[in-house]
Amino acid sequence: MSSRALPIALIILSAGCLVAVWHMWALAPAEPPPDAVAISPAPPVAATAPEGGDAQATPPATPAPVFCPVPTRYAGQVVSNRVKGFPDKLLALTFDDGPSTTVTPRILETLREHGARATFFQLGSAIAANRDITRRVFAEGHAVANHSYSHPSSASEESAASELERTATLIRECTGHEPELFRPPYGITKGNLQRAALSRGYVGILWTISAADTDRRATAETIATNVIHTPNPGDIVLMHDSAGHGDTAEALPRILEELGAAGFRFVTVPELLDAWDKWLEADGGPDSRSTPPG
Repeated sequence: MSSRALPIALIILSAGCLVAVWHMWALAPAEPPPDAVAISPAPPVAATAPEGGDAQATPPATPAPVFCPVPTRYAGQVVSNRVKGFPDKLLALTFDDGPSTTVTPRILETLREHGARATFFQLGSAIAANRDITRRVFAEGHAVANHSYSHPSSASEESAASELERTATLIRECTGHEPELFRPPYGITKGNLQRAALSRGYVGILWTISAADTDRRATAETIATNVIHTPNPGDIVLMHDSAGHGDTAEALPRILEELGAAGFRFVTVPELLDAWDKWLEADGGPDSRSTPPG
């Protein structure tokens, strides 16, 4: 190579190196400044399928199973009134005579959508036919209670014991817990069933508001109005989830929406009794050391 060509070659080689270095710098990932905060990628959003598609939108969160022991002051007692002066806007919705395959799942779905809990006074005969629904009731955060096996209006002492034990056995198998609440069929408090339940330590639970949904003339609108009309903190509401009570399931969204907007929260009966007990003890209400309101 001539002496004149050497400087030219060096210039070309240097330019090529500079170009290569520039390409490496331009293509390298940018480093954040020392004080930069790394932002994690957003989690994927569940797809909502077009009509007829397979993908499902993310469902509302399902409440976890809850077992709230009943305070000892209520064992063997009958509760038929709310505690006067109780300040917390809690309501206990209760459903009798289920579970059913047609109504109970609709009620459970509505409760889940509104983050509400309830208490289901179930018949042993209905549980035996629908064990999976009873398991679901408990798994979604609701209380399962004894309502006898076959809903008799009266029973001998021997039959009353069988009615209670057969249903309690099914509830234990489905929930893993011993039932603590009993609601007598038809609300009949004088009879062998009620006596047998109280002697075994059950709490007899009646109600303070009725949806009157057993009236054949009742519509979803009248059922909702019956419940929404001037409830008080601590009320216990009677409804039904057996087959044929589709109007009750239809009324429930309005009940939850309107009373929820008014500041009410929906709890199980054991949770309500626990709240009563703590308030009576803490505030020394007029019945702080007395038996439950009857």
